[in-house]
Amino acid sequence: MALKNINYLLIFYLSFSLLIYIKNSFCNKNNTRCLSNSCQNNSTCKGFSKDNDCSCSGTANNVDKDCDNMKDPCFSNPCQGSATCVNTPGERSFLCKCPPGYSGTTCETTIGSCGKDSCQHGGICHQDPIYPVCICPAGYTGRFCEIDHDECASSPCQNGAMCQDGIDGYSCFCVPGYQGRHCDLEVDECASDPCKNEATCLNEIGRYTCICPRDYSGYTGAQCEIDINECISNPCQSDGECVELSSEKQYGHITGLPSSFSYHEASGYVCICQPGFTGIHCEEDINECSSNPCQNGGTCENLPGNYTCHCPFDNLSRTFYGGRDCSDILLGCTHQQCLNNGICIPHFQDGQHGFSCLCPSGYTGSLCETATTLSFEGDGFLWVKTGSVTTKGSVCNIALRFQTVQPMALLLFRGNRDVFVKLELLSGYIHLSIQVNNQPKVLLYISHNTSDGEWHFVEVIFAEAVTLTLMDDSCKEKCISKAPSPLESDQSICAFQNSFLGGLPVGTTSDGVDLLNFYNIPSTPSFVGCLQDIKIDWNHITLENISSGSSLNVKAGCVRKDWCESQPCQSRGRCINLWLSYQCDCHRPYKGPNCLREFVAGRFGQDDSTGYVVFTLDESYGDTISLSMFVRTLQPSGLLLALENSTYQYIRVWLEHGRLAMLTPNSPKLVVKFVLNDGNVHLISLKIKPNKIELYQSSQNLGFISASTWKIQKGDVIYIGGLPDKQETELNGGFFKGCIQDVRLNNQNLEFFPNSTNDASLNPVLVNVTQGCPGDNSCKSNPCRNGGVCHSLWDDFSCSCPAHTSGKACEEVQWCGFSPCPHKAQCQPVLQGFECIANAVFNGQSSQILFRSNGNITRELTNITFGFRTRDANVIILHAEKEPEFLNISIQDSRLFFQLQSGNSFYMLSLTSLQSVNDGMWHEVTLSMTDPLSQTSRWQMEVDNQTPFVTSTTATGSLNFLKDNTDIYVGDGAIDNIKGLQGCLSTIEIGGIYLSYFENVDGFTNKPQEERFLKISTNSVVTGCLQLSVCNSNPCLHGGNCEDIYSSYHCSCPLGWSGKHCELNIDECFSNPCIHGNCSDRVAAYHCTCEPGYTGVNCEVDIDNCQNHQCANGATCISDTNGYSCLCFGNFTGKFCRQSRLPSTVCGNEETNLTCYNGGNCAEFQAELKCMCRPGFTGERCEKDIDECASDPCVNGGLCQDLLNKFQCLCDVAFAGERCEVDVRDLSFYVSLLFWQNLFQLLSYLILRMNDEPVVEWGEQEDY
Repeated sequence: MALKNINYLLIFYLSFSLLIYIKNSFCNKNNTRCLSNSCQNNSTCKGFSKDNDCSCSGTANNVDKDCDNMKDPCFSNPCQGSATCVNTPGERSFLCKCPPGYSGTTCETTIGSCGKDSCQHGGICHQDPIYPVCICPAGYTGRFCEIDHDECASSPCQNGAMCQDGIDGYSCFCVPGYQGRHCDLEVDECASDPCKNEATCLNEIGRYTCICPRDYSGYTGAQCEIDINECISNPCQSDGECVELSSEKQYGHITGLPSSFSYHEASGYVCICQPGFTGIHCEEDINECSSNPCQNGGTCENLPGNYTCHCPFDNLSRTFYGGRDCSDILLGCTHQQCLNNGICIPHFQDGQHGFSCLCPSGYTGSLCETATTLSFEGDGFLWVKTGSVTTKGSVCNIALRFQTVQPMALLLFRGNRDVFVKLELLSGYIHLSIQVNNQPKVLLYISHNTSDGEWHFVEVIFAEAVTLTLMDDSCKEKCISKAPSPLESDQSICAFQNSFLGGLPVGTTSDGVDLLNFYNIPSTPSFVGCLQDIKIDWNHITLENISSGSSLNVKAGCVRKDWCESQPCQSRGRCINLWLSYQCDCHRPYKGPNCLREFVAGRFGQDDSTGYVVFTLDESYGDTISLSMFVRTLQPSGLLLALENSTYQYIRVWLEHGRLAMLTPNSPKLVVKFVLNDGNVHLISLKIKPNKIELYQSSQNLGFISASTWKIQKGDVIYIGGLPDKQETELNGGFFKGCIQDVRLNNQNLEFFPNSTNDASLNPVLVNVTQGCPGDNSCKSNPCRNGGVCHSLWDDFSCSCPAHTSGKACEEVQWCGFSPCPHKAQCQPVLQGFECIANAVFNGQSSQILFRSNGNITRELTNITFGFRTRDANVIILHAEKEPEFLNISIQDSRLFFQLQSGNSFYMLSLTSLQSVNDGMWHEVTLSMTDPLSQTSRWQMEVDNQTPFVTSTTATGSLNFLKDNTDIYVGDGAIDNIKGLQGCLSTIEIGGIYLSYFENVDGFTNKPQEERFLKISTNSVVTGCLQLSVCNSNPCLHGGNCEDIYSSYHCSCPLGWSGKHCELNIDECFSNPCIHGNCSDRVAAYHCTCEPGYTGVNCEVDIDNCQNHQCANGATCISDTNGYSCLCFGNFTGKFCRQSRLPSTVCGNEETNLTCYNGGNCAEFQAELKCMCRPGFTGERCEKDIDECASDPCVNGGLCQDLLNKFQCLCDVAFAGERCEVDVRDLSFYVSLLFWQNLFQLLSYLILRMNDEPVVEWGEQEDY
């Protein structure tokens, strides 16, 4: 501590000296003229100088501006000899330090003998005969002890310390961080334990660093003294309290913190959750419903930190439950009954049972006894007077439910002539308008149809904003419209006392008050329908609180009749219920109040006559018109209408191939895709617009044409069905045959047969057009053939054909209806007849078939089609030849090969498929001319419709040479080196004519069709070949190999299986192969489960369980069926005879000890430990069992068994005795001896068992 104080003093001294130096060096300068003491060392200041100008005295040396550098008095070396000159600070003088033996001011005097100051620094002077000798004290040397010995020369101070030389010693001034005499000891800055909160202090040179614990981060700061506030981020949710784990004072007081504080657990925080919440951050809402607190069937709703029970109503017991847990029976409704289907809600408050009624729509009151439904029958109103609400910021409302079919009606009016609000229906939509001084200010509406006869609820709330709300089940959300209030701050709708529901009255009241409509306020029609649950300023409005003179045509209840229930419009129109009546919106072509009348249709072309209708327009229609009509026809052509004048044809519309066509001058013709001549009624219409004419069928736009704009003028003519000029009519499709009805020009009916002059229709000119729409008698010409019966239809007929005939006139015979083909063949209708189609099996040797034309084939044969499958790489499929023409189809090198030379061509055409076709799969082939209409053409090959097709580079003729007595060989052709087909082949089709494998079929010696290829061969054909491989269904089980033989299959079974499908498992146990075991049959094998003691594939090997036995200490291994056991001898026992029966003793100490086995006693003799063995044992540790059988004591072949300290002879049956020395062949003696011997052995066994362990015992069995 003293050394540390010296260091502090040294630092203070050095710092103070430095400040003095700075002051003397820099603080004495002054730039002011001749300030006092500005010139130093007795120099004189010259005041007239611009700056300081000092005239220095003679004592100054190296004069500068302020004469502050004096001359050095020692500069002239005034001291003599080796004396040292010392300049005296502050004085202009010097001092000479004389060496020993000299004295005087300049050391000019020599001292010859020991004097007072002969030796310096306390040296002791001894007079030598010649000169004095100084004996120097410690720390000094030299003749006169003048030299101070520098102990700092050896740098004894370490670690950068400053060494200060002393008298016979030194002092070390250590730098911060070190201490000790030589500053060789590092200061332990951590000794004061500066680091807080169990931080680790790291000692450094002159300082320390605190390492805050890494395994927890609860503290920071230079000394880990700052507790990090982990709760600053408010991590706890749901109002949970955040408690820092570093807050030691909280421990033991707050549940949720550990039992005791630990710095290792002081990082972080815990959240003390409010009741009902859990989780690390109280983020989990505890499901208070998990304990099922709600009783009596109540439904529990979990709430944040709480729950609520929704109590049920028990329909069986008619009991209400209430209370927090639905445990209380509510009695408020027991003796009370709400009226008009109101729902009684019991409650329990302040110890009293009570009830309230939940009223249905249309009723109010404590018992739902008051009706709120009103019926408005038109031209009426309900005048409601309410109290004025003028409080600033007041809120009022208007709410009601309504039911109507009116699209336009006034629901409510409130206000006066200058300021009012109207709630009305416009086009079925709710509209709210506020008008101030004849200026509309607010207009709100909700685009939702409410004129549908259903109940709708609407509410208007007046406050700082005006809110219009329609609450309707069909609104996905509330239909709401909102706007700021347009009234001044001193105005309010709530201030008006007069409200009118359903309409506005006219005139004055009985008390002389002018009614509102006296001022001609525009309004929609009066409301017709029903209102209910009317509330104005939150108060119910009923007839009971309205005076008798304040209503007109308003009745209690809702009187409504469904006028459309009786279907007055006869399903010919849409019935519109007008509440007090109905209206029929008739579908075309019906008319009349109940749609009972019909516009009379005009019949055109009756019995193939020609006729038309002419309408002359009596007014101008401009450039935008609509012209429509109903049309019914079965004819593919005919003029429908023409619009023209005497000089110009505007437009023509006609049928062309059953489709509508339209044409105007100087425009392309429009022909639509829609077919009109199907005998049904179609509505067609034209919409003529500027520069465009659109054509419609019903509402479907069929197209348009661009046309120049022209206007329909008075005097223009419309022709329907034809034109007066027959030749011109034929140019436009001819005369129309059919019916046209309900022709309309815009909304004007153009009737063919007006009922009276009152009908708003133009007078028509009719030529051969009759009323109605009857059809021609089409059966008059007996069109049905083959005995068919004719039925007349509208402009058509139908025939009831006999069995196996078809066609419109029964002209076609359905030959396949007679089932003429064998069961393996399929009947295929062809022109005038049928063919039997089947797949045939060819064996490649004797199954070829010969075909030849019957000579009646007239069609062009330009293609050939067939299908096949085979696994052969080189076979003939078809061959035909009539020199020089020939045809060959074969498979060569696994690819399909086609050769043809025909017609006048000198070239032979060849095609080869791109893919192999002998894979056993079915392949479809088409060979055809690319230009079948030419005499010669290139041919192409299609295999399985895979692209690209193979096309020939040369051209040849068709297959027409096959018509002329040419032999066609199928399945073979006797071509050298190529065998016949082995596989499947379909019925070949040449030019659409089949080469049928069935020439004569049951009941048909000759097929009816004219064009045929005849089967000439008489050999039968094997049919039934399947297109798909018969092995595709994997019929062979258990890995059997399926062989496809086209019409069937063969299974080659693997080992262990047999049967047609390899479904039978061969029983390999049939021969009883297991000798000592049970046989289990397996697939192509068997398994023997051997009896104990046997092994091997067939259990033929006897197992020697003792082969690798573990019996120890001379024990005998006894093999058994379940393993082996050990027969122990001597002092051993246990499973493997490894445990000693007799105990062991230990004597001695930790350094020297001895263990005696087999019950030997340990004793010390003459400082030596020895074992005293029990009889029967020997050895230094009694570890050896003496073999009492070693002397072979047993005679007469007896077996000696070594026991503890004795032996036992196991004698042959003829001998006995202790050593088998007694011959017992004498029977009586033998029996007696045997008895006593057995008795002796039994007693020996019992005595031995008294010692708990036998001398000889069996070890445990070891199973293998």
